[in-house]
Amino acid sequence: MRLLLEQTKRMLAETREMDMLAADASWLTKLSWGFTANKEVCVDFDITVAGKVHEAVLVYPDLFPQAPAYVRPRKVDEAWSSHQFPGTGTLCLEWGPDTWHPGVTGADLIRSTHKLLAFEKLGPALGLEAPSRHEPTLGQRLRSETRRFLVTPELALAMPGSHSAPFTPLTVSTSTRFRELVSIAVKLGPEDGNLLPALPPEVTDAAIGSVFLRSGWLVRCDEWSGLAAPAKSQADIRDYLKVKGRWPWPDDEDRSAFLLLVDDQRALRPIALAKGTGDTAYEYRMVDFSVAGTSRQPETNQCLAGKRVAVIGLGSVGSKLAVTLARSGVTRFLLIDDDILAPGNLSRNQLDWQSVGYDKVDGTRGAIRLVRPDAEVQTRTFRFAGQESSAYNTTVLEQVAACDLVIDATASPKVFSSVAAICARRGVPLVWGEVFAGGIGALMARSIPGQDADPLTVRAAINAYLATLPEAPFKHAEGYDAEEAGMVYVAGDAEVSQLAASLAQFAIDALVTTEARRFPVAAYLLGYQKAWVFEAPFDTRAIECPTATPGPADPEDAEANATAFGELISVFSPSK
Repeated sequence: MRLLLEQTKRMLAETREMDMLAADASWLTKLSWGFTANKEVCVDFDITVAGKVHEAVLVYPDLFPQAPAYVRPRKVDEAWSSHQFPGTGTLCLEWGPDTWHPGVTGADLIRSTHKLLAFEKLGPALGLEAPSRHEPTLGQRLRSETRRFLVTPELALAMPGSHSAPFTPLTVSTSTRFRELVSIAVKLGPEDGNLLPALPPEVTDAAIGSVFLRSGWLVRCDEWSGLAAPAKSQADIRDYLKVKGRWPWPDDEDRSAFLLLVDDQRALRPIALAKGTGDTAYEYRMVDFSVAGTSRQPETNQCLAGKRVAVIGLGSVGSKLAVTLARSGVTRFLLIDDDILAPGNLSRNQLDWQSVGYDKVDGTRGAIRLVRPDAEVQTRTFRFAGQESSAYNTTVLEQVAACDLVIDATASPKVFSSVAAICARRGVPLVWGEVFAGGIGALMARSIPGQDADPLTVRAAINAYLATLPEAPFKHAEGYDAEEAGMVYVAGDAEVSQLAASLAQFAIDALVTTEARRFPVAAYLLGYQKAWVFEAPFDTRAIECPTATPGPADPEDAEANATAFGELISVFSPSK
């Protein structure tokens, strides 16, 4: 009804053009205008093809003509064509969401419907098929498939290794996280075989993830054409496999297991077996991921896999940064934080409710492994520059000093001073950053030995530069929140995420050895809104900082050190 009020002239033209089509086309009968149950304008019509009457309805959505009208059988359970969307029964005509323009009329859709049905009815006799205007995506093809079996490159590579064996032990993990059941082969071969492929425990361990494991067999045969598809009865499968000599168990009992049938062409039929009445076999839709895609990493990131990165502070910035680095190719991490994830952290932290109440280091380790199962992640629940055992403090500091890069995401001056001293002592690159209160912008900085000055000198240069600027708003605010004149200004997840992304780029640039770095200076002010010195959002200010100034060794210092070392040796040498 709303459409008639908003598009009165257009809908009057639609009715007139439809009447003209009915007067000229003998195959079109029964034009009856009305409304759907949802009060959308519609017209019932009948199309006769090869003596068969097809009862259809053309529906005009309220946003017509900006949104496409569509045709479907009046009886929703009727299937007329292979070019028909499952679930809704809508016909895939020449015009749809991907080809629609407001000039298309309802009469055009009725003509297209007649053309499609004519091809479907008469085309086979003439050796013709209805032309298709598109290839559905994988997601569209699987939209109504609730049981899915993933074929990984590792599974595809492992199958030829046991080509001569009719039976190979199989373990399958099935995820129940959402409404679909998604299964993946996690082991192929003996019980002591390797996981296939390397997967995080959330996918392979029922005690940790929303999964259950089933054992079974990969069964080989020349072909499976005699087995009805889809398979629904365990008894039928058992009888068929026994005739083929391919039933993998010694008895005829029903069981809960998983079969992966493979023919000579390496076509797969994944089937889950269950006990009970009714359907006792469930065939899964195969999702072929067997061809490994090309790397989606920049070529310069290839060297990151061997690097070890320490992330100190796993709050909103550090947690996001760590996962981004894992996606970028870093596989070795040292995560340090002493905090527990609280519900209030969820507004900005990378983690979610599954990690609430757990140590942030453990939650972040899990998030990293979910995107990078092969990652080596070491965690320390530890308060940097806090009240800790001196022995434990020494252990953690040595681990930090052994990394290829250290990232301070705490925004704590005390932590920075401690980390800076360690990095300067051992010549380890350091990257740090913080979001300004209220989310007006952020600061990020670095110190790369041999290129930039030491961290404390870089920080001193930043402070000297900031002293030349107007005083920043919320200068004395704690954290990312600030209050002024009764108003609370909060840095949101978007601002925090921008800094985390920028710091990730900054960190990767510090890890990758190149002739020219993407970030030519050691410090940047990043503006997220028009405030303070930032003239507009994304206003970036480079801060010139001192570079490394290696000089010749002082002969007097060298001589003094040699003398001191000789005296130390005498102290530690056993007495004669």
